Amino acid sequence: MNTLIITGNLGKDPELKFTPDAKAVANFSLAVGQRVKADGVWIDGPAMWFQVKIFGAQAEKAVDRLRKGDTVTVAGRIGEAHWMTKEGGPGSSLEIYVNDFHKVERAAKQDESLAPELKGKDSGAPF
Repeated sequence: MNTLIITGNLGKDPELKFTPDAKAVANFSLAVGQRVKADGVWIDGPAMWFQVKIFGAQAEKAVDRLRKGDTVTVAGRIGEAHWMTKEGGPGSSLEIYVNDFHKVERAAKQDESLAPELKGKDSGAPF
């Protein structure tokens, strides 16, 4: 079984193209990183980049809803593209052929002006 589910950040806005038979294809890059602890401090580790391809009606939705920097979860099949570089050597990249995607909405920062009654009081929240 070849299924991959990852969450990462878009490296560029999705680009919409069409196949010769008019099927929509959205392409974008997705950076997936991990946080590592170094000397007791959490820092962003190196990112792994994936090329993402979404087809059909989902491709058009992706172009309408996603922008560079958005966090998105994609599920699909992983593949590898191969080509020759300008220098004549082999090049390759990992690609994900998406079956489903979801934009990850970030929680809004709590604004003190929205809850003045909590100012200076213990809200009882564990965080």
